[in-house]
Amino acid sequence: MAATTDAWRRDMRVLGAIFALTTVSVAVALYVLVVSVLSDAEWDGLHLPTSLQAAQRLGDALQSFATKAPTRLLLAHMCCYLYLQTFAIPGTVFFNLLGGALFGITWGFPLCLLYNTLGSVFMFLLSRQFGRRVLLHYFPERLTQLKEMIDGHRDDLALYMVFLRVFPFTPNWFINMASPHLDIPVLQFSIGPAIGLIPYNFLSCKAGLILKELRSRGDIIDTTTTIQLIVVAIVGAILLPRLKQRFAAKATIKDTEEKKED
Repeated sequence: MAATTDAWRRDMRVLGAIFALTTVSVAVALYVLVVSVLSDAEWDGLHLPTSLQAAQRLGDALQSFATKAPTRLLLAHMCCYLYLQTFAIPGTVFFNLLGGALFGITWGFPLCLLYNTLGSVFMFLLSRQFGRRVLLHYFPERLTQLKEMIDGHRDDLALYMVFLRVFPFTPNWFINMASPHLDIPVLQFSIGPAIGLIPYNFLSCKAGLILKELRSRGDIIDTTTTIQLIVVAIVGAILLPRLKQRFAAKATIKDTEEKKED
């Protein structure tokens, strides 16, 4: 028992050290890439917006820096996003908004989707190396429940991983941590966020683009935005209920078979 306790504590210390080292590295990268080269005017614009005008000033300040140093801003955005996603720190939605505002839908959306997927894979790999004993110590019942859900859908595992992202019955961070210990290959795991989080990333990046182009409250929903939202809604209305029915029916069949065996 003591050996098991020492093992999970040791893993926690290793994860803590990795987190601390990564935090320092990201802070240094942000200082070198952004902070050290900001002008006074850009600094003045970096405030949490409390009005439409303040939001516009924030967007103008960031856009000014993006025009002056686009590569620096791109690298800083990537570092922050991967850092938050890898360690399950809340705030990626804010960087989706920034991605849409600074890089537009054409670049911001695929970049944010890529970072979301890569960050999830990084968390998967960290957990595979150091997370098993930590999960068993803190979340044994939740891990068992997720294992039962996964075991019922081994035949269509990739599709089910997408389903879990679209319908987050289990938090995304827990799926990222638990998956390597449920015999889920990294390729099939990565399909989940890469496809299942498309609507979330698209809509949040689109919201950031709207913020950038905002000049009045009447600009919030224009014709293009309305059409895009309608397309997303139609696709969701057609595909998502079918996915839900598919896996719900499969779970019901499995439960019935188990009762017959009993």
